[in-house]
Amino acid sequence: MDFGRMAFIELMASRDPSIRRVLEEGYDFVTNAFTSEARPADVRVKDAATVASQLEQEGYLIELCPAYNETGNPIPGMQSVWRKR
Repeated sequence: MDFGRMAFIELMASRDPSIRRVLEEGYDFVTNAFTSEARPADVRVKDAATVASQLEQEGYLIELCPAYNETGNPIPGMQSVWRKR
């Protein structure tokens, strides 16, 4: 178990009720990703909607929530992606 990752997830949940809810419902954190509108045009990365779509095709239920950095501050233009079987 990665205790640093767990501490990060617990910090996010303490800051945001929507994240606390998805954790209580059994979702697992996948990643933080840019929103479609905020994704830099010159950077080849998947945005949150693309990540979510690919996970849905694999049979997961998906939730998108606000994204936070390692210190618990919001990251404008990003969303956290959560999945559940």
